[in-house]
Amino acid sequence: MKVAFRRPQALFAVGTLLLYLAFLTRTYYWDGVLFSLDIERVQQRHASVATLFHPNHLIYNAFGFLLYSTVARVWPGIRAITVLQSFNALTSVAAGCVFYLLARRITTVHGVPFFCWLLFAAGATWWKFSTDADVYILCVLLLLLSALSLLHSPPRLMLAGLCHALAMLFHELAVFTYVPVLAFILLDMTKPVGRRIATAFAYCSGTGSIVAGAYLLCYSQANHASYPTMVSWITSYAADSGFTHSAGQIVSSYLTSYLKLFAGGKFSLIREFFSIIECAALLLSLALLVWAALLFTRAGAGNEGKTDSRALLFLWAWFGAYALFLGAWDPGSAFHKLFVWPAIILLIGFYLARGCYTREHVRAFTVLVAALAAWNFGAFIYPHSHATADPVFVIAQKIDRELPKDSTVYYRFFDPDDWYLDYFAPGREWKGLPPNATPASLFEANTGPICFETTALDGLRADFDPNLHWALVNSSHNIRLACLKRR
Repeated sequence: MKVAFRRPQALFAVGTLLLYLAFLTRTYYWDGVLFSLDIERVQQRHASVATLFHPNHLIYNAFGFLLYSTVARVWPGIRAITVLQSFNALTSVAAGCVFYLLARRITTVHGVPFFCWLLFAAGATWWKFSTDADVYILCVLLLLLSALSLLHSPPRLMLAGLCHALAMLFHELAVFTYVPVLAFILLDMTKPVGRRIATAFAYCSGTGSIVAGAYLLCYSQANHASYPTMVSWITSYAADSGFTHSAGQIVSSYLTSYLKLFAGGKFSLIREFFSIIECAALLLSLALLVWAALLFTRAGAGNEGKTDSRALLFLWAWFGAYALFLGAWDPGSAFHKLFVWPAIILLIGFYLARGCYTREHVRAFTVLVAALAAWNFGAFIYPHSHATADPVFVIAQKIDRELPKDSTVYYRFFDPDDWYLDYFAPGREWKGLPPNATPASLFEANTGPICFETTALDGLRADFDPNLHWALVNSSHNIRLACLKRR
């Protein structure tokens, strides 16, 4: 089936891109800050190229480094995080276009593919991460390209495998896409069993060889003292993530995390950033809700729509594989659910198309999603586009204004809050605190102010300069940074 983008779809894609770029988030994803910090360190030759290769997202930082280096030649002084954010916005729109084509392949019922695209683009977590610096958007684009190739008639397995392998190199969690791919191949009853098994083996061996070769090459440059085997390196993860042992967490935060995929925002954010733009967005959301309700009351009975039943197996396997794993792994995080976000929306679209719904029903559902989009913008995206929405970013900006550039900051543990301070207050040197260090020895080793962040301050007794002392202590952050007086 040939699918061409017409003017309405093109205008929607361009409008989405402009909206994303106009309201890039200022409450940054912590990993994105570290990505940007590492990229700029390598670009300034303050860190080795090996720093760019991390087992959880093997080639993303290296890709980001090449992208940033290219843009920086044309736009000197631009920060890496801005480049990554802008690229994510563009990538997200490309993913939306591929998603629309995939929805058209699954169902041809009038209006349903666009309904799916709108919901996909306007989901709170997807929208927020599309305006941030992170690996998830690019990885999902590659998985969508893989799915589109696989569901082609006939399937383009080589292209599907290449996109899947690249997705796994950008993020490890793409490995679970093997489940829907193998289910699609092995349960194809139109082909002999032997051929199905041979095809599945060829797919796994081809994609696996690409991924294994890349990991072996990168592991040769890794710190073997910390990771004595490649398995220990591949399976390493952040200290704040891991498998849950709480049934209560699975029941509560896990289910809530799926709701966060659709809608975001807090009334406290609305109050804090209330403005004409926010007011207009929320009034538009209310008006669209009323319109959707009127459309639902006027819609009559309809006939079952045409759908691709083979795709249903693929979508349920896609959803099930990730849902089972993410129910145990970091169940409260919504951003990991981005890997299953396309499957969720396509399943909704599939059953909407197959149900006995008229065009009026589809139009009503589309208006309802437009109301959700207006709410997400007014209550979630617009507030987070302000720097003051992130207290850590605010204190980093304050430190950047007040802390001399020749300062040296010591730490015991370089935690996520430190990533913010280092990146958004650039130019200062950050060092691990030497064992048994004394103020006198540190002053001898440095000419500028000597400062200590949160982890280095604990247990340290010294005479600090009251004019060079910053603190942010709340339920989420305990940030302290203070500088010693020179006698």
